[in-house]
Amino acid sequence: MTKTSPSLKLLIFVLVTTLTGFGVATVVGNLRFGSTHAYSAVFTSASGLGSGSDVRVAGVPMGKVTDVSVNSDGTALVTFSLSTERPLTAATEAKIKYKNLIGDRYVDLSPGSFDPSPLQAPIPLAQTTAALDLDQVVNGFRPLLQGLDPDQTNQLSASLIQVLNGQEASISQLISQIDTFTNALADRDQAIGQVIANFNAVLGTVNNRRDQFATLVDQLQQLVAGLNDDRDLISHSLGQIDDASNAMATVLTENRPPIAQDVSALGDLAGQLNAQTDTVNLVLSKLPETYRLTARAGGYGSFVNLFVCGLAIKYAQGPGGVTPMFTAPAERCK
Repeated sequence: MTKTSPSLKLLIFVLVTTLTGFGVATVVGNLRFGSTHAYSAVFTSASGLGSGSDVRVAGVPMGKVTDVSVNSDGTALVTFSLSTERPLTAATEAKIKYKNLIGDRYVDLSPGSFDPSPLQAPIPLAQTTAALDLDQVVNGFRPLLQGLDPDQTNQLSASLIQVLNGQEASISQLISQIDTFTNALADRDQAIGQVIANFNAVLGTVNNRRDQFATLVDQLQQLVAGLNDDRDLISHSLGQIDDASNAMATVLTENRPPIAQDVSALGDLAGQLNAQTDTVNLVLSKLPETYRLTARAGGYGSFVNLFVCGLAIKYAQGPGGVTPMFTAPAERCK
């Protein structure tokens, strides 16, 4: 059996260690050895980006940032290399997003609207979005964060990144609308104060009459319970009311012309009665006594009982055409 020399063992160990280290560095550093293409994008701010920052497509690392510079107009020009497997088009959109809580960021690329033409110039400012300024957001929560422990603060920050990342335009619009709303409330401070005062007065009245309100609620509950018990009867009644309404509608439709004539004639009658107001009032004033005397004649049954106290017959025109009055000697006629 031959013995392996120490030099050969050392050589094998160094070779394996080197290959293993290179593999780990490749995985950890996201090193790529395929062909790449250089692109650039213009951002309002590239804070947190630097050479070596990831460039991702659909969340998958596909390249690296190679340079970050400042343009003459104050915008940031980010140059990056991207695998030729993912060529960019003129509609490509770029966003800077948070990679972790310590401030590392990466460039996220998305296809944007459909435009198959290849990207020639840098991605314009209209198609890029800078990262959310987490410092400003957290500073706005400073009073809240003072009562939180570090773990809770980190959890809140992570949640803010997850929810707000990439929504800067919407957040800006929301803050603007909130500012307008708060200014409107401030301008109406006196009116709001008056409303609150009036509401306090109403609540005071309700509190003073809480026993009556409790009774009202109990009675309302009893009413609702009664309606619930009679729901079948009510439902049946509503059905009958619907049938009666349909029948009434049919009757009114068929008799509309006669009803219109009656209403018109009633108007004429009302006019005549109004013209003879004095006569109508006189007749109405005498009706009670007339009804009383007439009731005496029919007070003995379903017939009219008359007693003739006197009788004269008119046989010709003129004052002399009447016979003498024949009278009865009964006591009732005296």
